[in-house]
Amino acid sequence: MMGLYLSLSFLAIAQGLPAGIMALLGALQPLFTAALMLARGRGSPSLSTWCGLLIGFLGVILVLLPRLRGAHVELAGYANIAGLLAIAALTLGTLAQRRLAGEDLSVASCVQNVGAMLVAGLAVGVVGAARWDGSLVLWGSLAWSVVVTSVLAQGLLMWMMRHSDATHVTALLLLVPPVAASFAYLAFHETLTGLQLTGFALALAGVVLARRVAL
Repeated sequence: MMGLYLSLSFLAIAQGLPAGIMALLGALQPLFTAALMLARGRGSPSLSTWCGLLIGFLGVILVLLPRLRGAHVELAGYANIAGLLAIAALTLGTLAQRRLAGEDLSVASCVQNVGAMLVAGLAVGVVGAARWDGSLVLWGSLAWSVVVTSVLAQGLLMWMMRHSDATHVTALLLLVPPVAASFAYLAFHETLTGLQLTGFALALAGVVLARRVAL
């Protein structure tokens, strides 16, 4: 999940896919998860779940709208294929967490991070370039990726997948673009329009609705 998703996401953006489009593709992951569970006969998401996911996705579109305007995307482009494959890897990896429910969380996290490291290392060897400048920015980015993304966020995701339905857990990912936009506003003084704030409210309402008990 981590190795393929992150490697393919970085590759897609490096090949010219706008970050806003990549974020929008990421917001499709909860819908893909619900559809895949339905196709595999592992429970049918409730009406409130589907409505919540769709409302939340609409909210994400409104939040990302400023970044989507003027973004030119070739639908058959290499970057788009990499982006879609990244979301597919994230979806399948998330669903696979259910099979690890009986394993110790720390052991499972260690094994998966080692696997992600091997995949990312292979990706660097094939399509990347190894550069290390030792700057503070590089060390800070590395610390964030390791501690926050790989340890805390992934560990929390695995814990939630063991105690809740996959669709309910992945619905929380709809809040990623709105929260990122809020951080950009606070840290980099980027503007937040009324349309984006409306999208934030819709995304939050969609997540709350999607996580309700089945109707």
